[in-house]
Amino acid sequence: MSEEVLLNIFSKEINIEKGLYIIATPIGNISDITIRAIKTLDISNAIICEDTRVTKKLFTHLGLKINNKKWLTYNDHSNKKKLTAIVSELNKNKIISFVSDAGTPLISDPGYKLINFIRKNKCNVFSLPGPCSAIACISLSGLKTDKFCFLGFLPKNKNNYIATLRNYAQLNYSIIIYEKPSKLNFFLNTIKKQFKNFKLAIIKEITKMYEEIFFITQDNIEDFIENNKTLKGELTIVAELYITTKKIYTDKEIIKELNKLKPSQVSAMLSKNSSQSREILYKRCMGLLNDKFFKK
Repeated sequence: MSEEVLLNIFSKEINIEKGLYIIATPIGNISDITIRAIKTLDISNAIICEDTRVTKKLFTHLGLKINNKKWLTYNDHSNKKKLTAIVSELNKNKIISFVSDAGTPLISDPGYKLINFIRKNKCNVFSLPGPCSAIACISLSGLKTDKFCFLGFLPKNKNNYIATLRNYAQLNYSIIIYEKPSKLNFFLNTIKKQFKNFKLAIIKEITKMYEEIFFITQDNIEDFIENNKTLKGELTIVAELYITTKKIYTDKEIIKELNKLKPSQVSAMLSKNSSQSREILYKRCMGLLNDKFFKK
């Protein structure tokens, strides 16, 4: 694209109304930012971000001024006082941009409480679409894209981690997961143990210099676990999982275990080989115990 064309694009005025702008920023490649995003960030009176150091670095790369802005941080622990202060700025007819450290704000990041609060106070909210690693990775994966479910980071608790995978596998959708490199082997061993058939695409450092994608099935998972080098950087996993064991325990089988163990122990144990989650099995255990109590 010639310099003349670029100058023509940037010289055209765009309508920027007063309000809050949810702006997607690059995941890694600085060139992925949109022209509308650059113009809105430049004209904004205030910037809301996770880490001012990260966002100011982005501004410097883009050649945008940082000294004429009001800089505000926001996270899940931000109190109502901060929310009220942001609405107060919007009521003064300010233009405020809301960004995350990278990608599309609110996607596995804090922010929905803020947007909800702003909407309740009848302030304008706009979305400027752009990079999102979940969407970029599923389009790259070659797995099913007609229906998919974004799970973000899975629960820290081991049993809940496994139960979440088994529960969502029943949808027969592609599943998108964010995972830390340090937990990749745990994830892969869980998949190998819990699912007989599966397809995985593990994408490392999407849009960055060391972007790489690994395709894994039941045929090569053991070799990958044994021989893959320790992966570094951000990982996005797209998975097609097929449950072959769909055992649903009868009340009689559950009662038998309840005669020996506590409800929490029974639900944790049985969920490993059941299509029902630990939470559902726990509720069944408690229901059976209550029935037994009331029948006495």
